[in-house]
Amino acid sequence: MSRRPSLVRAVHGPSTARSRRTFLRGSLGALALPFLHSALPRSAWASTTGGGSCPRRLLYWYVPNGMQMDYWTPSAEGAGYDLPPILEPLAAVQSHVSVLTGLSQNAGFDDRPGDHARGTGCFLTARTVHFTAGDDIENGISCDQVAAQELGDATLFPSLQLGIEGGGITGDCDSGYSCAYSRNISWAGPATPLPSMIDPVLVFERLFGASADGLSPEETARRLTLRASVLDYVLEDAQRLQGRLGRADSLKLDEYLTGVRELEQRVQALGEGVCTPGDAPPFDAVLPDTVRLMSDLTVTAFECDLTRIVTFMMGNAGSYRGHPHLGISEAHHELSHHGGDADKIDKLVTIAQWEIEEFAYMVQRLAEVEEADGSRLIDNTLAMLSSEIEDGDSHYHRNMPVLLAGAGGGTVTPGRHIRYGAEEPIADLFIAMLSSFGVELDAFGDDGTKPLDGLA
Repeated sequence: MSRRPSLVRAVHGPSTARSRRTFLRGSLGALALPFLHSALPRSAWASTTGGGSCPRRLLYWYVPNGMQMDYWTPSAEGAGYDLPPILEPLAAVQSHVSVLTGLSQNAGFDDRPGDHARGTGCFLTARTVHFTAGDDIENGISCDQVAAQELGDATLFPSLQLGIEGGGITGDCDSGYSCAYSRNISWAGPATPLPSMIDPVLVFERLFGASADGLSPEETARRLTLRASVLDYVLEDAQRLQGRLGRADSLKLDEYLTGVRELEQRVQALGEGVCTPGDAPPFDAVLPDTVRLMSDLTVTAFECDLTRIVTFMMGNAGSYRGHPHLGISEAHHELSHHGGDADKIDKLVTIAQWEIEEFAYMVQRLAEVEEADGSRLIDNTLAMLSSEIEDGDSHYHRNMPVLLAGAGGGTVTPGRHIRYGAEEPIADLFIAMLSSFGVELDAFGDDGTKPLDGLA
């Protein structure tokens, strides 16, 4: 998948951007120019999120079934911390990633069973969910949606919800808790979970245009003609911009135009015949590819300023998925109830290493993309990784496994191991991340009262 085509909202002024979005939403999707700082009107130079020259982004990664903390927690604090076995994949990006030890998700505690559902339901809301398997679900708004509501329509998509396991929101998924809690981390309101898109092809089509699959030959031809005309319009629009751009933006625009020409060639090739796909491969067989594609789509969506807020679920609560690509056929959830069994722990560490390897890939991709002001995407992003529980055997919600990558536009000093007290609420981290995004809160969730200390 090419990284160069920038299918994104326009940045040449409010009226032009609005009319283009209206036209494209009614036809094929969002197709305009990449984020070019020098192409913005001077009145808009200070209006990017957080007040900096480039937009801020928020990314929340969820991994199921907890971690084995003895193989996770560094012994050294500060910069240059040691990398225990699970964190070894961070070696190449360690300067971008902090380990936050001692944070608690207190909203996940309860005397009744159902820690996976409770911990996932409150993952980004920090609210204790209502115990029900019926339609009377109740949660809080998640921190990603607080940011999305503040952002409004500054991007085509206020937020994206991505994942690799699907399922409905009805029924009992964990000891009497609704599947809505187990399968969603993004909540627009107390009874409004936002399901994840799990098919990279559909995500790509949503971001960059409609699919021709299942259309009549006439409708397919019409859409191809329309898409080609949109490409012509964008190329003409871009060429008019050339004289207004600084050197860095001019180079970026040249790269973009090259990508558009490549896209045009692919569109023309589509017109020569529509292929018929064969049977879908087994889902487990494409798991690694699916995760990588979701990471690439996330980075491209950030780079093109299609959205600034993404959540990603690397499985549902208490996921029973196997990992045949790692030589592990047993269900992840069953392994997580290890009871101290050395063989099960070894397999859990292998799964966790792969999860962190994929997170490190995402961080590396963010570090490779240059922004309009010469910074990198990772410099203007905060990406959090955590789980619904501490350890799959204990089901605790204290001392959660938490990684925080990126600098948040200079609000965070990355690359450190920071140790907190065992009762420090993770909700304070959410307040700090929102603050980096330009959203100031006095409280969040059940127990968040202030921005988490020690991040700057």
